[in-house]
Amino acid sequence: MKKLCLTFQFFFLLVVGGIAVAQAEEFSSENLQEKIAIFYPQAQEPYRSLYKEIIAGSQSKANENNSGVSFETFALTKKSNSEQIAQMLEQKNIYKVIVLGRAGWKLAKKLSKRISTKNKQLYIVSGALPISPNGISGISLITDPNYLFDYLQQVAPDVKQVHVAYSKRSAWLIELAKVAAQVKGLKLNVSKVANTKEAVAFYQQLFESGVSNQDAIWLPIDKISSHDKITLPLILEKAWSKEVVVFSSKPSHAKRGALFSTYPDNFMLGKHLFTMVQELEQQPEQKNFAALKSTLLAVNLRTAAHLGFKYSSEQQQKFKLVFPE
Repeated sequence: MKKLCLTFQFFFLLVVGGIAVAQAEEFSSENLQEKIAIFYPQAQEPYRSLYKEIIAGSQSKANENNSGVSFETFALTKKSNSEQIAQMLEQKNIYKVIVLGRAGWKLAKKLSKRISTKNKQLYIVSGALPISPNGISGISLITDPNYLFDYLQQVAPDVKQVHVAYSKRSAWLIELAKVAAQVKGLKLNVSKVANTKEAVAFYQQLFESGVSNQDAIWLPIDKISSHDKITLPLILEKAWSKEVVVFSSKPSHAKRGALFSTYPDNFMLGKHLFTMVQELEQQPEQKNFAALKSTLLAVNLRTAAHLGFKYSSEQQQKFKLVFPE
C-alpha cells in the first residue's frame, strides 16, 4: 500500500511538473514571439487600399522567410498621441515599427527620440512618402535614378544626354543620378536652382540651344524645379514642338504628356520595408535610407507616336499603365 502511494505521488508530480513546464514554455513562446507594428494614416480610397497593399507585402515577406513574425496594424488619426503609442508599444513588447504616409513619418520623428523604460531601442522605418534623407531610416517614394535610366533606355534608346534642374532638397538624388548615368553610359547635364524662376530660365535656355532626339529632360519630384503649374506646362509644350523626350519621377506626368513616368509597386515596397526594419536591428547604428526601387512603368503612347517610337507587343506587356487610356 505504501509503495502504491509513493508511485501515485511520483506520477502526480510528473503530471503537475509537465503541466508547469508546458505553461512556462507557452508563456515564454508568447513573449518571445517577434512583433512588428505598422502605423498608417486613416484615409479614404484610393489611399486606404495603397496602404493595405504595402502591409500585405510586409506580411508576405515575413511568411516567405518563415520568420514567425506577427504584425499589429494601427490607423493614425488626428487624435493619435505619440506618448500613448510609445507606452502601448512597450506594453505589447513591440520594438520594430513600420510607419506609412506623412502622419506615420511625423510619428516616427517623435518615437525616434525615445528609449523605453526597459532600455530597449525602437527600430523604425518610414515609407509611402516622397521624402529626402532626414535622420529616419526608410524608403522614399522618389524613384531611384538607376531604375529611371533603365526605363529610359528601354523606351527611348537613342537618348545620349539627360538634362535636369534640381533644388537643394534633391541634391542627394542627383548624386545617385551621377553614378547611375556613368554606369548606363549617359551624359548628365545638371543645374542647381534656388527657385522656380531659375528653373524656367534653365529650360528656356536649353530649348534655345538646339536639343535633339538624343536629348531627354528628367523631371524629379521637386516642387521648385518641377513645378506642376509653372515648369511642367512650359517643358511639355516646348518638348512637343522640338520632339524631345521628357520623363518623370511623378506618376501623373505621363498622363499629362511626358513620355513615361514611374509609380510605386506598393506590394514590393512593403516587402522592402520589412527587410529594412529587420536589417536595422542587426546594424542599429546605421541609418538606412533608399530611393524607391520597387517601381512600375506608365507610358504615354500618344507622345511616343509623336516622337516616332514604336513598341512591340512584348515591350508593351511591360508597361503597367498606358495613356491615353
